[in-house]
Amino acid sequence: MLPKERRVIDAIIDGAGGDITDKAVKLLKVGGVVVQYGMTVSPKMSWSMQAVLKNIELRGSTMGSRKEFADMVAFVNEKGLRPVISKVAHGLDNTAAIEDLFDEMKKGSQFGKLVIDEIGKGGAKSKL
Repeated sequence: MLPKERRVIDAIIDGAGGDITDKAVKLLKVGGVVVQYGMTVSPKMSWSMQAVLKNIELRGSTMGSRKEFADMVAFVNEKGLRPVISKVAHGLDNTAAIEDLFDEMKKGSQFGKLVIDEIGKGGAKSKL
């Protein structure tokens, strides 16, 4: 998918973790950077000799302290901020609607969040 005139990228920002290094080595330029802010896939991340030889740099980034998170939640509540929601599938048994959400993601056509309301028809109140 990269243009023929530039077959490498400068940086990868990743929140999944896992085997990102194996993929990064193929995509990053020499001296490229992987910025890691999460470990959704796995709490461990391997670092290959290929990454070392290609002089790839790993930078970690946190989401902030517990106090910063509490301050953010207070700010969201104070200002009444709410996320933009594109589409909601009501109920975990509503497989057709859930499949539709995945189709939206594949197309990249949504503007806001895609939500699965596990209880159905807005039965639970947000804890924010």
